[in-house]
Amino acid sequence: MRIDEIDQEDADIDWFATDSNGHILHVASGGGILPESVAASQEVLLELHQYFLTLPELEVAEVVNGAEEASSYQSFARYARRGLFSFEKTRLHERADTRYHLMARPLRPLLLHELPTPLAELLGRTRLPGSVAEQAALDSATIF
Repeated sequence: MRIDEIDQEDADIDWFATDSNGHILHVASGGGILPESVAASQEVLLELHQYFLTLPELEVAEVVNGAEEASSYQSFARYARRGLFSFEKTRLHERADTRYHLMARPLRPLLLHELPTPLAELLGRTRLPGSVAEQAALDSATIF
């Protein structure tokens, strides 16, 4: 079932993408509009969410720009400890603002080819052009 725009605006939805190098991103929507590839299926989003949260935590996450002081830092760090680059919406509940900033980065990134094939195919529907490894910010409008 598609996630409608009202639900997107009313919730902080965790969603996922990959980059051109196979790195995996976690993004907290903060009440923003989701990329269409994410909004298209609530079931796919839930399946990916459940998979990533059941992965073992490997190591500590690298803190980005004092993010550990944010009250929500631990929710981002839990994804980074599982190998995902974790981003937060820069202006919460600003529907049209598509900017996000990095909160935590993994010490050992999880790569797309390490996922079970069905999940890798689902995740591959949402991709950031270029590499996320050196980015401190992203614009979800560039994600397809």
